[in-house]
Amino acid sequence: MTDPADLPDVDIEALDLGAMGRHARKATFAVNWKSVLAADAFVGVLIAAIGYAISLWVGWLGWLIIAAGVIYILLVGRRFLQWRWLRNQAGL
Repeated sequence: MTDPADLPDVDIEALDLGAMGRHARKATFAVNWKSVLAADAFVGVLIAAIGYAISLWVGWLGWLIIAAGVIYILLVGRRFLQWRWLRNQAGL
């Protein structure tokens, strides 16, 4: 776990982020931000894998769960782009 003293001191309100400021979180500016997103994407992979296992018994239900996992992974990718932009705006 990251020590809070190691986190960069970023004043979110002082940054001119406009509407994107509502997406800024402390994890966005953490040193291990890519690890946070990778762990989050792994949750989506697990959901898709569980969906595949369920599709062997109940096909339509499994495919719905797989789709939910893939959508989750895509949303993590979107968050990656948001966080990267926010970090660039903060000079990190």
